[in-house]
Amino acid sequence: MTKNLSKTDRVRGLGTGIVLLALAAALPASAAPQLMTDYGDQWAWRSGDINAMGGTGIALYRGGLSNLYNPAMLALETGTRLDAGLAVDQESEDRFVPLFDTFSSWVADASVAANRNHFWQSGFGAARRVLDGRVPLTAALSLTDRYPFEYGFEEEIRNPDPFNTGPQRDMIMETRSRELEGTLRNLSLGLGAAVHERVSVGFAAHYAFGTRTDTWAVRDFDTADGDSSYAQTYEQDVDGINVTFGLRGVVNERVEIGLAWESRLKASGDFSDVRTAAGTGTVVDETRAGHWKYPDIYRAGLAFRPRTDPATVFTIEFEYMPWSQTEDTEKPADLNAARMNDTMDVRVGVQHTFYNGVPVRFGFRHYDSYMDKEASASAFSGGVGLPFGDGLISVSLELTKLTGILDHQFPYSPDYWGDAYFADPEARVEDTRFRVGVGYTLNF
Repeated sequence: MTKNLSKTDRVRGLGTGIVLLALAAALPASAAPQLMTDYGDQWAWRSGDINAMGGTGIALYRGGLSNLYNPAMLALETGTRLDAGLAVDQESEDRFVPLFDTFSSWVADASVAANRNHFWQSGFGAARRVLDGRVPLTAALSLTDRYPFEYGFEEEIRNPDPFNTGPQRDMIMETRSRELEGTLRNLSLGLGAAVHERVSVGFAAHYAFGTRTDTWAVRDFDTADGDSSYAQTYEQDVDGINVTFGLRGVVNERVEIGLAWESRLKASGDFSDVRTAAGTGTVVDETRAGHWKYPDIYRAGLAFRPRTDPATVFTIEFEYMPWSQTEDTEKPADLNAARMNDTMDVRVGVQHTFYNGVPVRFGFRHYDSYMDKEASASAFSGGVGLPFGDGLISVSLELTKLTGILDHQFPYSPDYWGDAYFADPEARVEDTRFRVGVGYTLNF
């Protein structure tokens, strides 16, 4: 939606954008399932209109956030556009292990842990036409959470002996937790130029920065078993720079295509490891230089606008990431490629705009997990745009489920409680995520 605003309105809009930029920088990151705790979430939030359409933006203009998808789309801006928003993400993780009877026959999958967490995420983008003429040029600035790491896990280990009627019955033997915090954010500057009436090109530079803090803690209440309480914190404080090149082509008045390539990101910095053991009272603090090197990203998309009145747009997009390129100085070099899975991310979006200017959006997304070849996720989304003031509010709803067979966060001893109980070394982990996002777009 485009409005002609007075000078006062423009100043007010710019001031609002600055406030929202500060808010975007201050909010914590969104949730990430256990499968994505090593290198960040594959399902990050961008804005209400983008996520309502399945995370599409390679062949559609997304304001300043086109820096992340295809900066060639920036050439479509003719004035100034501000985008800002935030989302709340509810992550529900349930863990199951097989339960067998005394004859070693499977009975059911028993729940061993259930966790519910809420996380916030935000995004901001600004784009402005800075040069008119034969080769129009648009500049854009954006700040987004690129690879969120937020994750929480807690469980209790209790006395399982059903024949103990004394004070030991159902006693808490251990409480165990894992708390992962931080995000790798992108501050991006992009340029898009229309070099021909049917061809646009774009370039964006990204400065990635952030700190990942992973804390594991066990509090032991059963001192007779030889174990003791401990806490261990891994922290990676990293930054790095990479770039994106984009191309937009107009096939005809109904069809557009978008292509983009993003270079590898080397996020390097200080990696620290602090271990505290309650039994001995010892503290070990180690710091070393390290880095992660993310893979190249290849993107392609197509947008189709049929002859409908009111207007409708369909888009289908693909994103390929060869995660086997990943380098991590904390992992043995010969295992880096072998343990990672190359992924394909397919996104479909549709937007129908009614006569009153209200858009309704739907999306679907299917992506593979970079940590497990057998795991993949499907995300369903929808949303609506509502005129408000001098801009448009966009609301998005998203639902996805990811299931994997994973090692336990904390191991269960094979001789747990003597030889009376045996715990399977892996658990079926079901991660369900529901996210609500709200964004605001202002054009002037």
